[in-house]
Amino acid sequence: MSRTPTVVSVRMTDQLAADLEVLQRDGMDASAAIRHAVRLVAGGQRYADLQAAGNGGRRPGVLSIPTRALYAPRAPYDGPEQGV
Repeated sequence: MSRTPTVVSVRMTDQLAADLEVLQRDGMDASAAIRHAVRLVAGGQRYADLQAAGNGGRRPGVLSIPTRALYAPRAPYDGPEQGV
């Protein structure tokens, strides 16, 4: 991809709606919930890549997520200038 898209369209399924409902329980809007979920998965992928690079290409079978860091206070979203 040559540039970052400003809008991404995702087909809503019953499973996605149920997952979004879980993420939105604390007041997060749908866009913030999707950004949050993508950030988590991408962080896991980056960590797995680092582990594989130092382990002969072998990826970890299990990753853990430190949940305390997941919901730390964040600066308010100010739009594209934050690169999110």
